Amino acid sequence: MGRVLTTASTVTCPHATGPPPPPPTPQPGLVTVSSTEKLKVAGSSVLVKTSLTTVSNCPNAASGVACASVSAVLGGESTKLRSAGKPVLLDALVLSTNVVPASPVLRPAPNQAKLSSV
Repeated sequence: MGRVLTTASTVTCPHATGPPPPPPTPQPGLVTVSSTEKLKVAGSSVLVKTSLTTVSNCPNAASGVACASVSAVLGGESTKLRSAGKPVLLDALVLSTNVVPASPVLRPAPNQAKLSSV
């Protein structure tokens, strides 16, 4: 069982580890999320594969190879809950970026506790 990710969730690339820095410092490796799905949780649209797009401020930039985009979602989709026929994303997310072929299971912050799924 995992919590459903929404536009209020915080998703980062695999290079972002540790707690986020205090504001106004931007979150390292933040994945841009957007969704127009009609299914909402606490007023925020749920995320599907196409909701994850670019990565900003990847901490791996110092090595010369920074994550810039999400290539694919490899795991973490609900087997039961769908929005417009597409599986919604859960907080046990596995993705690939332009740099990382397959991440370990990421634990993005769902920032909601109202809806879970399998």
